[in-house]
Amino acid sequence: MSRDQSALADGSRFPFWDDETRYRRAYHVACANRAADDSNPGTPARPFKTIGRAAQAVRPGEKVIVHSGVYRECVRPTRGGEGPKRMIAYEAAAGENVTLKGSEVWRPKLRESRGWALGRRSDSPPIWMADLPRDWFIGYNPFLANNIFLEYTTFVSAWSQDETRRLQKRRGMIFWNGKPLTQVLRPTHLASAGAEGAFWVEEPGSRIHLRLPDGADHRDIELEVTAREQIFAPDDRYLGYVRVSGFRMEHAADGIPVPQRACLSASRGHHWIVEDNIIRWANACGIDIGAQHWSSDGHRPCGGHIVRRNRISDCGICGIAGVTHVDGTLIEGNVVERIGWHDIERLYECAGMKFHVADGMLIRRNVFRHIRHACGLWLDYLNRRCRVTGNVFADISSFAGGCYLEVSHEPNMIDGNVFWDIRGEVWDKGNQRAGISGGHGIRMDSCENVVAAHNLFGKIADGFSLYMSLEQNEREVGGRTGLCRRISAFGNVIVRCPKKILFGRTDENRSDGNLFDNGPDNQSFVISFPQPRSCQNLKGWHQFHGFDGGSSVAGLDVEFDADTLVMTVTPSGKMSPPRMPAWRPARFWPAPGPFEGRDWRRICAGRSVSLKFRAGPDAASDRIATALSEASRC
Repeated sequence: MSRDQSALADGSRFPFWDDETRYRRAYHVACANRAADDSNPGTPARPFKTIGRAAQAVRPGEKVIVHSGVYRECVRPTRGGEGPKRMIAYEAAAGENVTLKGSEVWRPKLRESRGWALGRRSDSPPIWMADLPRDWFIGYNPFLANNIFLEYTTFVSAWSQDETRRLQKRRGMIFWNGKPLTQVLRPTHLASAGAEGAFWVEEPGSRIHLRLPDGADHRDIELEVTAREQIFAPDDRYLGYVRVSGFRMEHAADGIPVPQRACLSASRGHHWIVEDNIIRWANACGIDIGAQHWSSDGHRPCGGHIVRRNRISDCGICGIAGVTHVDGTLIEGNVVERIGWHDIERLYECAGMKFHVADGMLIRRNVFRHIRHACGLWLDYLNRRCRVTGNVFADISSFAGGCYLEVSHEPNMIDGNVFWDIRGEVWDKGNQRAGISGGHGIRMDSCENVVAAHNLFGKIADGFSLYMSLEQNEREVGGRTGLCRRISAFGNVIVRCPKKILFGRTDENRSDGNLFDNGPDNQSFVISFPQPRSCQNLKGWHQFHGFDGGSSVAGLDVEFDADTLVMTVTPSGKMSPPRMPAWRPARFWPAPGPFEGRDWRRICAGRSVSLKFRAGPDAASDRIATALSEASRC
């Protein structure tokens, strides 16, 4: 990979910045302190009780320190900072567990369900009902609101009944012992086999019917019920220079985008730092940092964010989202996992992270894993100068794939990543099961000027390691269509992948200096346009299309653990490395794949290598010159 993970796709430096504020005052919040009261001055001895009260008081150059406890509120910051030296910060006190929840504790007095033909046999488990407290829902009831906004109704005319039913469910969630109950669409579904731990919402969203999970006692059950759309989000848009650090946020009842109104939202703000948080169990999205909607005015500053070392999981649609205006944003060292459980990937907003029209984003050292019905990273149309480097994409099932770059004409680069165990999805057409689709390592549709270099692809069974197509050749964005040209693929390692490379066309594209394992090679390389489709083995790929003349084949076995990030590489003997092409930029390592030189020399000598891939919050992070010590920041 490139020696410098701080450069963008065009070779320019990423505009790093950090919090340089010497905070002159700190407001304290401690809900578990008996002396806490929102009429207090917010000192350590007399803290506020709610974070919302501190948000009203804090000014630029000041911070809010939140102490241990569970805070059931939506924090609405009322002002932002004035620059890197006069930020406003919200942070969990060092070493203390601070949880913000969008849910309320519910100890319902359950009674047997009445008034509905549930189809329950006399020997079936009982179905219960109870009324939700009305005072929880002031201006917003997630059990009344459907998942989808009206704008998306035109997208779903060809969807299967199962897919449209998922959109018609309510945004509210119910948790028992930290695990969600399953929402069903009709009351009769509660009587179905396997419906233990399920609930149905009666109109108008104030009464719940449910079958309890195994082991739950209806006389003494405690549930958590989502009551708020968001957990940390300003009411006023465009606030800048806000830092949010060290919280656990969960149970947001947000709707399926667009608009993007996530659990933690910058509300179209700019220059936020979101770091070291745990964000989980959002109905739709964990974090939104863009303009939230394609029709936003776009006249205010947006982007320039730092999102680092967060753990984002169990979100129904997307972990981190940004509809336009995410320019100059650093996404670094995050773990994004178990995303997409709504199972509506054809909504085209489902991904571990998804950004639109991004300029100069640096996405490095993140982990995308255990994701279903969503791709890992999706850069959607007219992206430029973006770089995706040093990330892990593992155990992902998606019709798109691990990383999806869509209809972008300007330079972008995907280098030094691991793509492991990427699988396709069953594609529904109407109500017909249409077989497995997608599951590519890197997918590019009608893109140009992309570098895909020094990545490792392994255990990709359904799709191609590198899939660079003309599927959207009639889509006009930025005044023209994309032509699938000027794409360079070099220095990649491809093992246990039956389908290796697909180019939409041959002209102006380059592929060389790659390393392939010695598995089946028949029709592993494809040119899809012009017709007829050309399917070749490696020899024909070079002979007829001129690709990969300097690439090599070797006996190479690779195993990778998505949880520990440990990779084991076992060569069958001494091996000759591929010959790197003369047109490859000089800033890249001589070794193929994401390997360091020392590890690569051992592999070439026929020795096994076991190494931990450096990604996620524990990865070594480049600390820029303006970063300050923890002591000076506090």
